[in-house]
Amino acid sequence: MNPIGKYMGFAAAWMALGTSLPAQAALEDDGRSLEASPDATVVTADKLTFDYIKQFALFEGNVVVNDPRLQLSANRLTIIFTEDGGAQTIKAEGKVRLTQGDKKARSEVATYDVPSGRIVLAGGPPQMMQGRNILEGEVITFWRDEQRLECKPRARLVVYTEDYGDADSFFKP
Repeated sequence: MNPIGKYMGFAAAWMALGTSLPAQAALEDDGRSLEASPDATVVTADKLTFDYIKQFALFEGNVVVNDPRLQLSANRLTIIFTEDGGAQTIKAEGKVRLTQGDKKARSEVATYDVPSGRIVLAGGPPQMMQGRNILEGEVITFWRDEQRLECKPRARLVVYTEDYGDADSFFKP
């Protein structure tokens, strides 16, 4: 798989996170403690504000999302819900860090529009890294369902060919 395809898989996994928020956990029989199951998404923060009427959840301070597919940390995470309780928009702000295996991304803001499958990394400038390979620009946008990305302006991709075989194979479909 070429490096850009690997970045798309990373973005798709992050975007899939939106379907499992808010956090799910299993209560122990005695009901006194929470124990996360291996397939649960757990969100921790210094503060949670949930407004059922306005349909949003706001996690503030030392936000950490542990999901079986990836980990996210940020200063703030806002989830806007649809009428039926699903996630409409997820926005992480302030020192956003995403990790999935050997893939990492960072930015100041990451916004995921769940219905369109679009995620936008901005500020910092945003970077995506896999091993020594780096993709950066002022804004990196992914479309999950279309498996494409756009990085602009001043897009820069650094690829170490030894990580992906010979340079000619990178340019072949």
